[in-house]
Amino acid sequence: MLNVSFGSSVGKKFNEDGTFRPFPGNTIICLLDQTSEVFLRAKTLRNELASSTLSPCLAALPDESLHMTAIEGVCDQVRKQEYWTQKLFLDADLVSVDAFLVQQWKTLPPLCEVSMTFDHLRVDSGICIGLHPTSDEDEKRIRAWRDVVGDALGFRFPGHETYAFHISLAYGIHMPDVQQLEFLQAFKEHFDRTCKQTPFSFTVPEPSLTFFDDMSHFHTHLIPRSI
Repeated sequence: MLNVSFGSSVGKKFNEDGTFRPFPGNTIICLLDQTSEVFLRAKTLRNELASSTLSPCLAALPDESLHMTAIEGVCDQVRKQEYWTQKLFLDADLVSVDAFLVQQWKTLPPLCEVSMTFDHLRVDSGICIGLHPTSDEDEKRIRAWRDVVGDALGFRFPGHETYAFHISLAYGIHMPDVQQLEFLQAFKEHFDRTCKQTPFSFTVPEPSLTFFDDMSHFHTHLIPRSI
């Protein structure tokens, strides 16, 4: 059975009609090249969901937002010590946090080549493509990189060691009815089965330090802050 918790992002990242709410922050992500096979597969899957009977329950992410998170950053509206950089005070403004991250980022090593494989369709507060490192070496490489970068930036959030890699496709904004849940269950089973029968792997794009005002776009350069 699906453990669906659609709606938890409403009033935070999204309005009830699926439009974006202000949710400023920063994060380290692997932006998908829009000419790549992994982007085309993620886009196709997102489009299938966005045009399905489940559409009224979803806020689908635009092309520019399709990415794999490498390390979660901080959000202005989530000021909890365990989800904030340990290098700055909890009341530091985002301008100061952004500036600190930019300076530290210049000193950090690249990820280098890591391969990920589509694993399953993850359904909880939204819908994501669940990923797993293709080999033990890929797992060791990305986990070691996350440790080095996380320590330098003060990003060691709960679950750091077991972080589940994924590509977000859509956020859930309304709970599905029975028929919509049945569709989602069948959709997930088909995707999961395809992942096992015809595995798809891709080389992870080099991570970028990014800045955002909401979930519609992630900028690879500093942006003006109004807070």
